[in-house]
Amino acid sequence: MSCLLCERVGRTHLNQYPFLIHEFKNSYLYLGEHQFYRGYCVLVTKEHFREMTDVPEDKREELFKEMMKAHSAIEKVFKPKKMNMCSLGNVVDHVHWHFFPRYENDPQFTNPPWLQMHLFDSAKVTTDERDELIRMLKDQFILM
Repeated sequence: MSCLLCERVGRTHLNQYPFLIHEFKNSYLYLGEHQFYRGYCVLVTKEHFREMTDVPEDKREELFKEMMKAHSAIEKVFKPKKMNMCSLGNVVDHVHWHFFPRYENDPQFTNPPWLQMHLFDSAKVTTDERDELIRMLKDQFILM
């Protein structure tokens, strides 16, 4: 069975996935293909690991630092009231984290973002919007 995130990593290596924001040592930060929550991003491990317990300890520590840098960059650029982060793996069992910036005017702010999942496709990004959001985040990484 093929892994959708391994395929994305492979396309990134070939410069064929235009949502890349930043390459870390162990992961890639991508802009989400939908922006129902403005600033939504996904951090994906370069290697396929099914669970965090499968990741060697030294890489786990590095991944945590990468996750915190991603969180900080998204927070500084989009200034949300709260950041929801989650790593589930029920649909794609490749270790990854979702970053959902949450704003006071969000629909159902106090509920998990997954309750709005049926609306995500309504917020697919245009090429221009994608490029602008990626530029904003890349500029933040330069400052870090």
